[in-house]
This record gives sequence, structure tokens and C-alpha cells, in this order.
Amino acid sequence: MKPTTTLLLSVLLAFVVWFIAIDQENPMIREEYEEPILIELRNMGPGLQSVQDLTNRTAMLTLRAPQRTLDALQVDDFSAVIDLANLTAGSYEVEVEVTALNPDVEVIALEPRQLRVQLEPVISRFVPIEVEVMDSAAFGYDWQEPLSEPLEVEISGPRTLVSQVRSVIATVFLRNAKSQVEQVRPLIARNAQNLEVARVKIDPGTARIVVPVVQPPGRKEVVVRADVKGLPSPNYRLTGVNVEPQTIVLSGSPSALREVPGFVETTPLDIEGATDDVRESLPLILPENVSSLQVSVQVTVGVAPLESSLTVTRHPVIQGAGDDMRITVSLEEVEVIVSGPLPRLELLGPEEVRVLLDLTGLLPGSHLVEPTVVVPEGIVEQGVIPEAIEVLIESLITPTATATPEPVETPGTPVPAEATTEAEAEPTETPPSATETVQPSPVPAPVQTEPPPTETPETSN
Repeated sequence: MKPTTTLLLSVLLAFVVWFIAIDQENPMIREEYEEPILIELRNMGPGLQSVQDLTNRTAMLTLRAPQRTLDALQVDDFSAVIDLANLTAGSYEVEVEVTALNPDVEVIALEPRQLRVQLEPVISRFVPIEVEVMDSAAFGYDWQEPLSEPLEVEISGPRTLVSQVRSVIATVFLRNAKSQVEQVRPLIARNAQNLEVARVKIDPGTARIVVPVVQPPGRKEVVVRADVKGLPSPNYRLTGVNVEPQTIVLSGSPSALREVPGFVETTPLDIEGATDDVRESLPLILPENVSSLQVSVQVTVGVAPLESSLTVTRHPVIQGAGDDMRITVSLEEVEVIVSGPLPRLELLGPEEVRVLLDLTGLLPGSHLVEPTVVVPEGIVEQGVIPEAIEVLIESLITPTATATPEPVETPGTPVPAEATTEAEAEPTETPPSATETVQPSPVPAPVQTEPPPTETPETSN
């Protein structure tokens, strides 16, 4: 074999080995791309518009590319378009063209491959505005013919859709109105079946709607006034009077209605001595020659106790202290400000308001403790004077001196002569005789001081 041929085979073999190694490290993958690609509409002819809404159509792609390239792909790496250049009015099946910006990516399939497009010339016409009143005015009131500004609008779009439009509607809600209603409302194009026609342009898209609301002759709306007599019990107050309904509609001749002063009263409601809310159904006192469908109303008179405040003096109660502790409180009494209904404050017992000092977990020493106030239901604590109390905690346990054991002589260890002489020279304390009575010394009260150090007898080395 010639050297040149051998060299070429070697280079080819090396290239094959390199390609296999690269393919194993970054293999070619075929997979469906998970993100939809938005299809763009291009080059539509002037004066034309598609009947279908193609603005949000998308395509799904099947790709082949190296694994690393696939992992790094973004939606912006693709372009999907349908080109409508040179197309006139009519219906077409237009191919979807997808381009991958990365040359290593191959688009091997897409769905859909084609889109049906129906192109039509754009036309326009004027349509009058119709107002739909969706509810009613208040009882005893009528609404009249609505007015709109402008009276008509221009609609434009594909010929088929514009020709379907039969009306342009503005809907209005009166919501029990008693006077003229003015609203700016959006406009909707509808077909003969009263369904909305999409993809047509309405210019302008809103209209100002005015709906007159009047009270017809022979009717008059008046306020209902409750006739409340008497006063609540002492230490109670009147919080309000509520009438339901607050107004009624009277019927009668115009001359009789003109004599009505604008209100009617109920029969008297006596609340003398009341201590709670009073609620009753009361008949109406109607003027002569007038009538009403409402013959009675519900009247609620609110009654509540007078609110006041009170300062009481209490002895603090200790909690959480052990039996082996002596507690000294700097103040014997504290003042507590409470508030609530005056009748309840007048009956407040001495045991109903308590002041607690919780010493749980506190060690001997001086502490500032915030008191806790316990009040009954309906009473509110407003403050404590003072806000903190000094408490001294002392331990009643007497400290015991620790005895130091005498050194024990180790057998075989000689004792120095000097140590023996000193030991013999020390006087020996004589124990009391059996006939002597030893009087115990009084134990003084513990003092909060450091215990004295225990003396340890010196030993000779």
C-alpha cells in the first residue's frame, strides 16, 4: 500500500473516531419542543382583513439537534409566519413557515402545517345606539326613554362580519335610582340572534347614556319619623333610632300630596325606664286623602349603659413564690383605673378586681415586677399606678459551714518533730460535764451577705 493511501486512511479513521466521540458526548436528539411558537401574519394586502382571528394561533415543533443545543433553546430562537403577499379576497390554505435561528437545529415536523385564511375587503357603516336598561328605579319612580351621545357609531371590519351586525348596544343599571342616571358605557355589536359580533371595530367604543328618572303624578316619597316617648333608665342613654324602611311612597291627588310636609309619623313608642334596645312594629299615621302600600314600619330604639371610669385601690397578691422565700413588697397598695358601664361599676365588688405579682422563676434579690390586673367580664382595665413595683426576695435557708476533713496519716510516713511539738502544745477543749446544761445560742435572721470563707487548718509538708 502506498504511503499516501495509508495517510489518507489514517486521517479518515481519526475523523471517524473523533465524530463518534463527539456524538457520544453530545448526541443528536429528536424531540418535541414543549413551548408553542406564536404564528405571525405578514404582508396582508391593503383593504383586506381575515375573517378568522389569527392573532393567537401557535405551532408545535418537532426538532432534531445536539442535546446541549436543545437544552439551551428559547422561544425567541424560532420564527413562525404565514405570508399573505399577493393574496386577494378569498379563502386559502397557507403554509406555516418556521425558521430556526440556530443552524444546528433542524425542524423536522410542525403542527399545524397550514392555516385556513379567509380574506375579505374591509367595509364600514353607521349603526344607531340602542340602550338596554337592566334593572328598575326605586319603588314609586319610573324611568323614561334613555338618551345617548352620540346617537350612532361607525362599525368597520370584514364584509361578512359587518353585514351581520344588527344593533350596537349600551347596557345601563339604575340600581333603585330616584334621580337621573348618567353613565359612560362600552358598546357591543350584536347580530340578529342578539349574540356579540367579534372582530368588528366600533368607533367610538363608548357612549354617554342619560336615563331620566321621575316620580309620576299622584305619588310622593316621604320620610318616616318615629315618635319616641320617655327616657331610658338612669345611668342609661339613647344610642339611636332606626326605622325600616326609612321612606315610603304616598298615593293621592296632587292637591292632597302637596299638603303633606315631607314626612309621616308612627304611633308613639314608650321607652320609659328601658335598659336594653326596644324593637317594635308601629303603624303609620297617614294624612287624610292619601294612602300607602306600607301601613307599618319596624322601629328600633338603641339603649345602652352610660360608660364611665373608676379608680380602685387594691393590695397586691403574691404568686409563684416558694415557702423558703421571704417577700418584701415596696408598696402595700396600688391604684387600678377601670372603665365600663356605669351600673356595673357601681356594683363592682372588692374581690372582682385583683392585682397579682407573679414571682415565678425569680431568684433572691431586688426585682421590678409589672402587676397583672384581673377584671370581670364587661370591665376594661385602663391602667395601673405605678406600672411596676419593687419586690425584695430573700432566702430563708441558713447557709451551713462545710467541715474540712482532717488529714489522715499515711502509714510509713515519718511525722516531723516540729509538727508533733506544735500539736502537743495546742490546748484541748474540755467537753461540758453531764450535769451542765448547754444553752443554745439564738440564730440571727439571715442577712443577704456573702457567707464567710471556711477556715482550713494548715498542714505541714
